[in-house]
Amino acid sequence: MVLTAYVDESMRRRRGEGACFYVLAAVLVDDSDLDDVRAVLRGLRYGKSRELHWRDERPERRPLIAEAVAGLPVAAVVAVCIHGPSVPSERARRLSLGRLLHELSVEGVNQAVFDSRRDQDRSELRLIQNWRRFGRPGCDVRTDFFVSASEPALWAADCAAGAVAWWLNGDAVGWQHLEAVTRVVDVDP
Repeated sequence: MVLTAYVDESMRRRRGEGACFYVLAAVLVDDSDLDDVRAVLRGLRYGKSRELHWRDERPERRPLIAEAVAGLPVAAVVAVCIHGPSVPSERARRLSLGRLLHELSVEGVNQAVFDSRRDQDRSELRLIQNWRRFGRPGCDVRTDFFVSASEPALWAADCAAGAVAWWLNGDAVGWQHLEAVTRVVDVDP
């Protein structure tokens, strides 16, 4: 079995609120199942949409998408950092990233494919390389960045991140389907 993790994020930071959160979700796919996973995800697109994106989907479609993702041969690991407004979002991401990479290593993941944040990819890769140099656990996982429109498996990670974020906001519509295939880990800010 060769496992690849597909990783995407969600976050909430609202002016005046005392609690913010950062969610970094990885969907683990055995490479032998990848073509089937991609085909199902492509089939979930609505109309002429190039990709699935949790936030952009109509409310009535979200539970259907979450149920379809939960029915795929995948598992999800989601790092959640709940923090105060004084913690910058990028710090919450770094903390979540370190924890998620460790969890992926424990799961036996060979490669992590992140949804590209374009200009920020290079600095994140440098951060991971520094962690490797210092022997930080989990940083042996190979890391790549893809644009989500080019990799449907990233859409499943977006679904997991979105469903967990909405659950943290009090709306469990997608979480109720994904809970059985998802392991949530807390990240201490």
